[in-house]
Amino acid sequence: MTAPPAAPPPRHLRQGGDTTGLTGITLDLSLCGNPLGPAPAVDAALKTFDCTRLMRPPYGAAEEYLAAFATDLGVDVQDLTAGSGVTGFINFTGRLLRKQARRGQVAIITPEYSGTLKAFPRADLISPPPGTHPGVKRRRDMVHQAMHTHPYVILSNPSNPEGIYIPAEELLDLARGHRHAMLIVDEEYHRFERDADARSLAGTELRNVAVWQSTGKTYGIPGTRAGILWTRNRRMAKRARRDALTWPLSLLDAVVCTAALADTSWRDGSLGQIRTESYLLGELLGQLFGASRVHGSAHFRFVELANPEPVAKHLERQGIAVRTFLDSVPGHPSGIRILTPIGTAARDRLADAVNSCPRSALPR
Repeated sequence: MTAPPAAPPPRHLRQGGDTTGLTGITLDLSLCGNPLGPAPAVDAALKTFDCTRLMRPPYGAAEEYLAAFATDLGVDVQDLTAGSGVTGFINFTGRLLRKQARRGQVAIITPEYSGTLKAFPRADLISPPPGTHPGVKRRRDMVHQAMHTHPYVILSNPSNPEGIYIPAEELLDLARGHRHAMLIVDEEYHRFERDADARSLAGTELRNVAVWQSTGKTYGIPGTRAGILWTRNRRMAKRARRDALTWPLSLLDAVVCTAALADTSWRDGSLGQIRTESYLLGELLGQLFGASRVHGSAHFRFVELANPEPVAKHLERQGIAVRTFLDSVPGHPSGIRILTPIGTAARDRLADAVNSCPRSALPR
């Protein structure tokens, strides 16, 4: 007897790209990766892959990936550790700091990625001051507060889901001023940031900084599981390598992601196009919802809505999927996150769908 299919999760608990149970979706703006991917080098690597290589363990594959990533970041390869994407390192760090979290020594700057919140159920959640709106100063002040009171502080930069980016030098200044505290930064989206001066924290001389990155979102291949931890903190690096699997990356992940890292011309070209389209998305949403409600400067925008469900439900009826957040979930804001639509037709379709929202569903 065949079991009935599981009911789809509530709208506010869906992950990006999960359209399970939805019908008629033709424009999925719920994802948060590069919508122009995968890079052509990925397609070529798969088409020329010798399947007989899968008959033996992936000797040297992770090392090749790390060498490519080190070149891309301009850092020493010995400061990198390979793992199964940013999520893998989030979970590793959650295990590493389990005791510290129970003692009130780990802080997470919120709003924050649901995977991070799940991996640190005992961490102190640093919430935005009541009555304030997302912005660089607010988030920077929250980091300063947390580093003053906690030995370990975790945040995403640009933030997920609001897309707020704190310039790298400002975060490094905070780390220099709080040498007793470890600053752990998820940089999954930093290459999408519009700021021309945006850069990674990786490579700093500071030993109280750690960085998580992956190749999934930037290269439009989130179906792969490969990423890095960068840090000069010897204890964390040693523990990460000791905790790692014998083969931290599958051969296919290593081959595909190493090829993607080499395709810098495609990456830079696609990111340039996305930044332009993202600016237009921000302008569009500002006109429809009010500029003060629209936040972020990465490849998506977050729209503050006290009651986002009616808007999200209406958009789904128009064939457009977006990501919904409710502040009833600890560590989450209230609103919708919208990935940048690529091209005039997709942008116009989104505008038509939002413009047709019942007035009762829109903010007043």
